[in-house]
Amino acid sequence: MPMLPQDEASNLERLDAAILPLVRAARGRPVVLADGDRTLSPIDTSRLFLQQAGMDPQPIQNRFKLEGYCFSAFRYHAEVHLELDALTFDRVGAAVAREAPLHSGAADFLRRAAEEATVFVISAGIPRIWRGLLEREGLGNIGVIGGIDPCFPYVFGRQEKGRVCQLFRSAGAEVMALGDSDVDTEMMLAADHAVVVLNHRMSADLLPHLTGHRSLHHIAPAGQAAPGIPQLTFESAHRLVCRGHSSTGGGAVCL
Repeated sequence: MPMLPQDEASNLERLDAAILPLVRAARGRPVVLADGDRTLSPIDTSRLFLQQAGMDPQPIQNRFKLEGYCFSAFRYHAEVHLELDALTFDRVGAAVAREAPLHSGAADFLRRAAEEATVFVISAGIPRIWRGLLEREGLGNIGVIGGIDPCFPYVFGRQEKGRVCQLFRSAGAEVMALGDSDVDTEMMLAADHAVVVLNHRMSADLLPHLTGHRSLHHIAPAGQAAPGIPQLTFESAHRLVCRGHSSTGGGAVCL
């Protein structure tokens, strides 16, 4: 099994090797980057994965509380998952993909957005779970970006999500990003359109970072809205996906 990169420089090389072909393939189309856990799904699929594999997710949470969302903490997060052998990884990942729920309307959002844009689920969790979940919903045409993969592992967290968004932006794509927590901050700050999907904590660690974003909206799956921020539903959010690029880089609404 390939080893995780040891430092940020080597991790960046591996990340770019994975992402740049996707950037080139998407050239000329808008791009949607949708976080997975707690954004498209109400649960943390990575936590469920560890529990079903008989592992304790608490040490990972303790590491994030101690260090914050930094490279070393995300590397530890990936390392714990990748301790499992390949057969167990596949078996548990497939089981979680079969049972993990999506928010009402999320699958339809992805389906309709894919008619207008190149769409990716972008996850600090486990890509195989999200690939299986998308296949389950008939959405196998949607790509998944993430680093906890035994075949090509890399560290993927707050900073790396931001870099992915910047790479698409630098290639001329108009980017819509959806997220729920501070892990998504850099990605959403770099995006033309930021859509916060309020999580079980009302996304309190994310919203303050996005004050002043030129195109900020939110979705409230549990029904409690965020005052002062335009509200969408999953069923209507695809309207932010544009066929072309606006001259200001944000704010245009198509369809």
